[in-house]
Amino acid sequence: MKIKNTVKYLPAFIFCAFIFTFMILLFVLPKQTYSAQEKKMLADFPSVTGENIMSGKFQEGLDTWLSDHLPARNFFVGLSADYELVTGRNGKKGIYLGNDGYLFPKPTPDTEKISENAGYIKEFADCSDIPVYMSLIPSSGYINSGRLPLVHEPYNDGELIDKFSSQLGENIIFADVKSAFSEKAKTEQLYYRTDHHWTAKGAYECYKLLGDKLGYEPVPEESFEKESIDGFYGTSYSKSALWWVSPDKIELWKNKSQSSDSVSVSIHDGDESKEGNSYFFREHLNEDDKYPVYLDGNHSLVRIKNSGAKGGKLIVVKDSYAHALVPFLSQNYSEIITVDLRYYKKDVSALAQQEKADGILILYSLDNLAADDNISFLF
Repeated sequence: MKIKNTVKYLPAFIFCAFIFTFMILLFVLPKQTYSAQEKKMLADFPSVTGENIMSGKFQEGLDTWLSDHLPARNFFVGLSADYELVTGRNGKKGIYLGNDGYLFPKPTPDTEKISENAGYIKEFADCSDIPVYMSLIPSSGYINSGRLPLVHEPYNDGELIDKFSSQLGENIIFADVKSAFSEKAKTEQLYYRTDHHWTAKGAYECYKLLGDKLGYEPVPEESFEKESIDGFYGTSYSKSALWWVSPDKIELWKNKSQSSDSVSVSIHDGDESKEGNSYFFREHLNEDDKYPVYLDGNHSLVRIKNSGAKGGKLIVVKDSYAHALVPFLSQNYSEIITVDLRYYKKDVSALAQQEKADGILILYSLDNLAADDNISFLF
């Protein structure tokens, strides 16, 4: 009889032991401040004040802290993602698992922000005495449509880009890359599998297409020496929590004929500055996020000079897609100044006039443009 009672309550004993063990581990194990796999900062323990307790902020903060510092957190986050996948909820975390290990962010919605930003860019170009060029980069899900899962929301990038470009007016020279990209992606990897960005190959293909609009002769692909680095996990991987997906390789392309002392890179963030003599900041290859190897990642203003290039000066107003593109553009421009409107709050028109720029290139991914609140800072 005692044995039967023991067996009857065994699940409850196991559950209590499980909770007690995890509670002990939660307070005994050292606390991390950053999750490398999820690429995010973990919550600090909330401040215990009367005001926070009365307002409910302490309880909310405690829930977040407990979630972020749960022992074996990465295992349980991954287990949850796998469960959602096998139960038919592919894309619940905003990322679809496609064929060949591709992780696709969900499609860009048709927001009013797209048309609003088209209006800002048109107004900027209409007032500019300097030629303005633009390209809008479609998403990996649109370009790699053949690798999408069987069930997914529609990727309407083509319609959105056509609608956007039709609103720009006649004073912008628009480079539409979507058709060429769709064809090239049948045989080449233009986007990372684990990240939303394009690969060095994708950036090079855009560089070639832009040559027809900006008036330069692209350097042939065979002129570049390609260095491949293993172990790149992008933001799509971090969001998906599908930890078993294999990593990408990130490539650094260097012109074989380019002198090692011909390039200088000056990075400016307010009063802070940083200098380099390469397009590639290799220290980032040892970090969890390797994409900032290109031009050291996001900065307010970056000035790139190439004494071996014959072209003039180009202003590039951009998002992070341009970081992999600018090293190619620099083969044809003696000076490029990149501006990130998230951090640069001065008049771009005034900058272009002051620098006596020969052209202004606006380059964004469709995903970023559809949500960007900073385009109005163009002027």
